[in-house]
Amino acid sequence: PQTLFIRTCPRAAAAICTRAMSGDPPLVNAWTQFGRLQTVVVGRADPTSCHLPLEPACQSEINDPFLAENIPWPGGQVKHSKTIQKAEAQLSNFCSILEAETVRIRPVVEFNEEVKRDLHKRRTEAVAQPGSEVEDVLRVLRKGAISTMRTKVLDWSKPVAGPEWESKSQYCATCPRDTMITLGNTLLEATMSKRCRYFEHLACRDICLDLWRRDPQRVKLWAAPKPSMSDAMYRPSFWNLNDEERFNSMRNYEFCVNESEPVFDAADITRVGRDIFVQKSMTTNDAGILWLRTHFPHLRVHAMHFPYDLYPSHIDCTFVPLRPPSRDGADGLALINPERPPLKAEAELWRRNGWKLLNAPMPARLDRPAFSQSSYWLSMNLLSLSETTLVIEEEELPLYSLLSEHGFDVITVPMRHMYDFGGAIHCCTWDIQRDDSCVDYFPDQEVAQEHVHYPTFKDIEVVDVTSSDSGFVVNPRVGSQIVGTYASQLKRSDAPSSKL
Repeated sequence: PQTLFIRTCPRAAAAICTRAMSGDPPLVNAWTQFGRLQTVVVGRADPTSCHLPLEPACQSEINDPFLAENIPWPGGQVKHSKTIQKAEAQLSNFCSILEAETVRIRPVVEFNEEVKRDLHKRRTEAVAQPGSEVEDVLRVLRKGAISTMRTKVLDWSKPVAGPEWESKSQYCATCPRDTMITLGNTLLEATMSKRCRYFEHLACRDICLDLWRRDPQRVKLWAAPKPSMSDAMYRPSFWNLNDEERFNSMRNYEFCVNESEPVFDAADITRVGRDIFVQKSMTTNDAGILWLRTHFPHLRVHAMHFPYDLYPSHIDCTFVPLRPPSRDGADGLALINPERPPLKAEAELWRRNGWKLLNAPMPARLDRPAFSQSSYWLSMNLLSLSETTLVIEEEELPLYSLLSEHGFDVITVPMRHMYDFGGAIHCCTWDIQRDDSCVDYFPDQEVAQEHVHYPTFKDIEVVDVTSSDSGFVVNPRVGSQIVGTYASQLKRSDAPSSKL
């Protein structure tokens, strides 16, 4: 196909050769989560975005107790038009902030109708004319313009089916991070784990084809093998367990998808140069991690486990690399979820290579939209624009303060209406081009784990988030109170020793 393209498009072929010979960076390039972001895809809240249909990989519940008692889960139905419009408005605003050369951050207080009280926020606005700042501005930041692309509008209300399954509707395209990932110069389409999301990659297909055609000598476009999504691929007994039974069986790492076929969502992967880390979860199995390892031999693929997360799905609300160790000896930093600590054995690789784990503070708000299927830890769902600049939700003042204390420039955007669509700032994006390369940030591989596809793996000893662990774990503090560990401590103190 590449040869045919060059023969039939001589001008394009000449441009491709010129680009390759000139040393221009590839159009597709992302090896880390923190290299300077240059081009990004932002999802879209389409008018036909639907509630997740009930299926073997998804048994959704309404969060509001009153609603849950009076109406069934509206699986397969189009979301309310106001819900869609509010989310799309926040996504469009996010694009404007990303595209702006300069922004200003200022404090605001707004009354919130949902919680019936004033909420303090940090509001970020694009600056059209530098020097025109208002009086209460906290910071003016020249961050540089980032190119944005949007997913294609599709009709998600249409039913879909395969030879052995059917779904009454699809879902939406607000979270391209779930379906697509850039690994170096490769655009990779994930298998996906839910039937209703089988064709979700089509919202990104035109973008993929355009990037590949413009630079086919260096850009690879791959699709992982699509699973059958037959009943035999799932473990229905997973949904029959109550939380106590699930806690007792946490060391089994058995979720709703079994090991019969390779399965992974792209959002279970995080990139750190030559090493990528993949969470085993409800949406990614050992076979999927093994597929990644065998198909990307130039990368080191590491499995990660978070046993206290009883419903694990996507790593970007649990473990977020923020910046790497510096040449002058400063430690690298990764944000961790204090309610879902990583395994101690797997964290040792990070310790030996000069990283520290930063405990995230508890979210500013613990309430969630009634139909949201994500946790309040979407507070951690941030996007790195560079090693020094991050974007977070504008209400997350505890996280804003913590990141500022550790030397980051923090940009904020409103994104809580996206929570109804199962994601936030990181979920709604897909990195296309970053100014980074395949750096080895983990040269010491002595303790690297090789248990990715071993069914006998039963380790549940996690990092102690209540201890500094000789400086390896960094705990944010408010006075003498350690922030972010209380809920985790309660879970452990209530757990009989037999469960551990």
